[in-house]
Amino acid sequence: LQEAIEGETFEVEEMYPAYIKVAEEEQEKGAETVTKWALEAEKVHAVLYRKAKEAVAKGQDIEFKPVHVCQVCGFTAEGEAPDICPVCGALKEKFKGF
Repeated sequence: LQEAIEGETFEVEEMYPAYIKVAEEEQEKGAETVTKWALEAEKVHAVLYRKAKEAVAKGQDIEFKPVHVCQVCGFTAEGEAPDICPVCGALKEKFKGF
């Protein structure tokens, strides 16, 4: 889990910001948009991994609420899917539950 957290942290702090900078410099608006969406999804993934690690450290299983993933941008929500995706603006119907 620690390696997963480190991987997500690298993506959030270094990889995606670098990709976004290149997309901005190249004026590739589409690439810039989807890379920003990916960055926001990775932030949530890092939080979920941290929750799992904390549970393991306590000798417990993590208790996740249902998880819903936006099929447009990859944003992950615990619990109910939002009416509108906070990242890309997609409607609730675009979320897939797990």
